[in-house]
Amino acid sequence: MAKQRLTELLPAALDAAQRELYDKIVAGAKDASGKPVKTRVNEATGGLLGPFNALLRSPQLGSDIARLADCLRFGGLESSQRLLELCILRTVRHCGAQYAFWSHIKLAKAAGVPAAVVETIRRGADVKQEAGTLLQPEELTALALCEELLQPGMEVSEGTYSAALQLLGERRTFEVVACVGFYLLLGSILKTFDVQTPPGEEPPIPVARAKL
Repeated sequence: MAKQRLTELLPAALDAAQRELYDKIVAGAKDASGKPVKTRVNEATGGLLGPFNALLRSPQLGSDIARLADCLRFGGLESSQRLLELCILRTVRHCGAQYAFWSHIKLAKAAGVPAAVVETIRRGADVKQEAGTLLQPEELTALALCEELLQPGMEVSEGTYSAALQLLGERRTFEVVACVGFYLLLGSILKTFDVQTPPGEEPPIPVARAKL
């Protein structure tokens, strides 16, 4: 494994602001049902995994990013976690963000995303064509919106926008767009600092097709 670009900040070395953020990040490590998940902490060292080690570098900004992540997963949103996890998987697959896809496989399945759909996204295949019968019309509409947002220029066609308004409404359309934008931000952090899956975990995205 290549050397990490960022040194892992250990709990004993954190200042007060970093420690406060560390505790918030650890407390948020749970799935849609509230069950704790082991995706944020290196159990051998106590350091943070994924983008969370990077967030500690700037505690105020990192805290706001972590708060938005928790809002998208546990806030009072109209969109279901299943719908949002579909959007998250598609977005981080586009970024080639190995850690994010690895961690959200567990979270998506816990939220009810069928394993066959997760696998289709992981392979970079067409979800509607290969697994569309496993999804609800509004979920396919959300994915269609994601697809257009992930293209150069982020041009959303009138047809896609109209379908989103009809099946999702303005509120859930906004939530999907915000979700995609947030995970593009997270993807940029993961890619810049070359954050991979934890030791011993196989990268889920095929290396030869890390972007789609």
